Amino acid sequence: MDGVNVTAAVYEHSNETAVVRNATTAAAAGPPSTYTALEAFTIGSVLFLVIVVTIVGNVLVCIAVCLVRKLRRPCNYLLVSLAVSDLCVALLVMPMALLYLVLGKWPFGTFMCDLWVSFDVLSCTASILNLCMISVDRYYAITKPLEYGVKRTPRRMLVCVSLVWLGAACISLPPVLILGNEHSTVDGVPHCTVCQNFGYQIYATLGSFYIPLTVMITVYYKIFRAARKIVLEERRAQSHLENSHCYLEISVKNGVGPVESKIAAAAPPERGQHDHRASSSASTVTTVSIYIQNLTNLTKLL
Repeated sequence: MDGVNVTAAVYEHSNETAVVRNATTAAAAGPPSTYTALEAFTIGSVLFLVIVVTIVGNVLVCIAVCLVRKLRRPCNYLLVSLAVSDLCVALLVMPMALLYLVLGKWPFGTFMCDLWVSFDVLSCTASILNLCMISVDRYYAITKPLEYGVKRTPRRMLVCVSLVWLGAACISLPPVLILGNEHSTVDGVPHCTVCQNFGYQIYATLGSFYIPLTVMITVYYKIFRAARKIVLEERRAQSHLENSHCYLEISVKNGVGPVESKIAAAAPPERGQHDHRASSSASTVTTVSIYIQNLTNLTKLL
């Protein structure tokens, strides 16, 4: 009987040890994902497709600018920088984010957490700042086409690209070098998040979103106003040209006075206009002069 009792006690002790080991292993591995197998497969497939499309699209942009000679201009340097930043997001950030979402925990350790968060903030901030710099570049190209066209050299555009990435680095590096990111564990499940310091959150949010957003809204509104002004001036010049043609035809048919003097009286030159207005006026005068010459030749033949 004593042997039976001892055997039973050992068996119970072995069962308790196995239960404890299983509980410890389960706590270390964490709870299963909140998604079912079908949901995880669907979400993973859609996000994987997004990653592939993002990589292919941005690689094609870089290849096009590098291979097509007409596209290798300073104005496209910022577009290549934007494509590179989006490519970094697709290669360095989105795959780990996909696994993190599907698994429901961070399985790569603290070092990879710091690296992933830094690349995330760097790439996304660089993408937004590139968009902001592109808007400023377009504004000067529309409002000051001649002056800015001379100043838009490859060296200046490379400086703009460098400033964009330097600004993005100034926002992404403080958590790694000074503050530290969050490596929290909730119910035995490891998580990885960016630094939650209040001062850093204000600094990063303003620098990577709100300030660039304000600049882009203001600049694109000014671009809209400048484009509308240019269109109105084009229509005014076209209307002036059509009125000049009608007046020429009436003057030639009626034989009233020299045509050149009538045109000079009807369309006096204006001063203080923009370069675009001046070019439109010059085009108008050239067209009218050709029209006058043709009318003179026709009169001689008649």
